[in-house]
Amino acid sequence: MSHSHRVLGSLFLGLLLHLASGQKSPTPPDSTWTLQECVTYAQEQNLNVKRTQLQARQRKNDLQSAQWNYAPSISGGFNYGWNFGLNIDPVTNEISQANRQTANLQAQASWNIYQGGRLYNTISRSQLDYRAALADYEQAQYDIGLNVASAYLQILLNQEIADVAAQQVQNSQAQVRRTRNLVEAGAAPQGDLLQLEAQLARDEQSLVEARNQVRISELQLANILQLEDPQDFAIADPDIPIPSKALVSRSPEGIFQTALDNQPQVKAARLRQLSREKSIKIAQAGYLPSLSLVAQVGTNYSDQIPDVVDTREELVPIGQVQSTGQLVTTLQPQVFPVTDGTKPLNDQVSDNVNEFVGVNLNIPIFNRMTVRNQVQNAEIGKRIADLNYQQTVNELRQTIYQAHADAKSAYQSLRAARKSENASQKALEYARERFEVGALNQLDFETARNNYTQARSQLLQARYDFIFRMKVLEFYLTNQVVLQDE
Repeated sequence: MSHSHRVLGSLFLGLLLHLASGQKSPTPPDSTWTLQECVTYAQEQNLNVKRTQLQARQRKNDLQSAQWNYAPSISGGFNYGWNFGLNIDPVTNEISQANRQTANLQAQASWNIYQGGRLYNTISRSQLDYRAALADYEQAQYDIGLNVASAYLQILLNQEIADVAAQQVQNSQAQVRRTRNLVEAGAAPQGDLLQLEAQLARDEQSLVEARNQVRISELQLANILQLEDPQDFAIADPDIPIPSKALVSRSPEGIFQTALDNQPQVKAARLRQLSREKSIKIAQAGYLPSLSLVAQVGTNYSDQIPDVVDTREELVPIGQVQSTGQLVTTLQPQVFPVTDGTKPLNDQVSDNVNEFVGVNLNIPIFNRMTVRNQVQNAEIGKRIADLNYQQTVNELRQTIYQAHADAKSAYQSLRAARKSENASQKALEYARERFEVGALNQLDFETARNNYTQARSQLLQARYDFIFRMKVLEFYLTNQVVLQDE
């Protein structure tokens, strides 16, 4: 789908989004569908719209993650193990070959104090990416509106063409009845009646084809809406007035300058430009030192730690008299602990607590050209974003200038079609008068009637084309379109 076609469809969405804002999601109506109901319903069912909406939610989560990077990170851990053979007791640091069970409980926190502006620029970039994703979501809503609005107008056009075909059948039937009476009265040849009956058959065939086109176009719109049962689908028949041609006199450059502030695809491209600028600053932060604060608290447990329940005093032998064999003890009694099994876990957890607070300063010296390449890639990404933005602007300018030229051409075509329809109608009336008095043959009369039918069909097509083209310009100026008078 071309960019110009996508933008043309956007014109019908502007009004509908404005009218539908703040309202609940519509359900399929029981009778006929208005254009607003079709567009709003399609926006909720379209897979691409849902995809861009989910992508916007992802960017919102990225923004929240970036904002929370200013907060410290906290983690905790616990382990329990069995030691066999030679090992070190985590509580006493004694080397032993006794089998033991040990546990460790710890919590730690780290807080990035300075990272060269990386945190601030990451938040700014995430905000820009989120806003760009919202603009993409808005553009996706406009895009689905193209198919809906075009299909809706095609149904209206086909309905009017079918009405013309029905009137043509009625005229042919009246002509056949009149000629049959003349043939029965002997005032007209049988050949005239046969030619009129053949023309009636052709008109009836054209009516069947026209009604089939109406149904086909209704089914096409129902498929766009992804209706499960499109059999009873029908649209409303709004009275769309011919818009004023005043916008044609506006400068296309002025319309373009206004559209730069309104179109979501331009907003998204500009936001991504700014986002890539932040990416460069984020990459450049790798050249700068970083500072962080760390803190840790932990405790240990060992099943080899005895539980001291009391103390006892006794004199400790320190020697023996050689001549007499008498023991020599300390002058003062020594205090010894009295144990009863293993020290409980709760007591060890509280007694073995250790705490740590520190500051980490990391100064980059040589990172194997990683930061340089990241900066260069970020700068390349910025240039790509610049090109994408310029391309989007150029496409918008071309679309507006083309839309302005199309609107002028459509107005001229409408004027010419009106003159042709008016002249063809007068020619048909004159031919009918001459045919009824026998001054015009059947072939010439049918030619005049076919010319009038063709002129009416061309007028209908010119009318809808002019409405469509004028609403394009209206959309670029106001970002919304009113299809009917308020």
